[in-house]
Amino acid sequence: KDGQASIDLGTMNKISTKPDEPVAPLLRQRLGDASNEIGKILLAESRTVLLNENADRGRNMSHVSAIMLASAQFWFSQGLDQFTAGKDLRNIALLRCNLCQCCKIRANTNVILPGSSKDHDKKSNAETFLQKAVDHLVSAHEAMGERDADSLTWDMVSEELAATLLVLGVRRRQSSLAGSGSSHPLFLPGLRLTPGAEKEIVEPMERSCKIYESLGTAHARHQAAAAHYQLAMYFSKVWTCQRDEQKTRDKLAAAFKHFGLAHQYFFLNAKGNESTFIVLSLDFSNLYAAVSGEECLGKALGISLDTKEAFSSDAISAAFERLKPSDLRDWFNNMSTLSENVESRIMKLLLSLTKLEKDNNSKLKKDSPHSEKYKGMYREVLTHKMKSKIEIDGSTHLKEQSEFPSSFAIHDLLKKLSELLKS
Repeated sequence: KDGQASIDLGTMNKISTKPDEPVAPLLRQRLGDASNEIGKILLAESRTVLLNENADRGRNMSHVSAIMLASAQFWFSQGLDQFTAGKDLRNIALLRCNLCQCCKIRANTNVILPGSSKDHDKKSNAETFLQKAVDHLVSAHEAMGERDADSLTWDMVSEELAATLLVLGVRRRQSSLAGSGSSHPLFLPGLRLTPGAEKEIVEPMERSCKIYESLGTAHARHQAAAAHYQLAMYFSKVWTCQRDEQKTRDKLAAAFKHFGLAHQYFFLNAKGNESTFIVLSLDFSNLYAAVSGEECLGKALGISLDTKEAFSSDAISAAFERLKPSDLRDWFNNMSTLSENVESRIMKLLLSLTKLEKDNNSKLKKDSPHSEKYKGMYREVLTHKMKSKIEIDGSTHLKEQSEFPSSFAIHDLLKKLSELLKS
């Protein structure tokens, strides 16, 4: 159909596919290949049906997709049996990856396979099937034994395993912690997780970090930083509701560690990752501000000011080069919103620092030198806000010459504040 090679299923059924029966090695290879190809066709059709269903909300085709997915899993399992019997390590790993994809589809959709409980699937769909996906990939590694058997296939399985572990950890965090998408910490002791529940969240993400770091590729380094960010988000939420001071210190130290590793990467690779870097910096700044004290507030301010390169003319030029016009418009809108968030954060931090500065000055003698650094920086922000308001009010009836601005006003402010902070 549609140019695809037809497969005579009747002929295949006449041939013994049981791995314990004697089959010629070449025939076993062909049986495994054919089963894999059938499974891949069914898996692709299952995805197509789901995509069409999402595009047309009025049609519920999940049952059709479920049948195709069940069939794909059956044929992948048939192929896996043949390759296992033939000790074909590379194809064993590839079939495990295909079965992993089936599990991930079930984890991310409302697909209910025949014979399964709909209520049970709704309750534990994502975590159950993501864990099964992880198990398939671990089995692929176990079958291969070591990386030297086939380094390319091993690394492919490793990268898929790291990605699946990260998603599993994030899903468990989301289901265990209310409002886990925000960086605001939890304060109620009753929300504290048991050691077992915490291990189920942290262990997959830590394993993901280690796998990505072992791969050493540019993409793996990026994903490792993302995994550190997710771990930092978890620890930044739970450090405030621990049972004793030592546990509190440990969780806080873990949050700083993972935020620091993620921030280090995205600071050096902000181009193309502007939004992620800014949001990460704001979350990191939030953690320092939550600890309080002049030193921590100063570090929170410094991290917020570090976002200036993401608003630079170089960042805008790079965005023009890599993005389509429609995507470019979304990028500018998002960056404009983030610039407002950064400005608001800096104002709050400088207001707190100015108050501390004033309190410190009140304790000094009149003839002693008084610091007004933060007060001067706060004035700069106020001047910037007033200037921006005047420019907006004065240009409401004018049409901009260019659809996109050539610069972000906040860049100059952040640059100036950074210079004042160092002085």
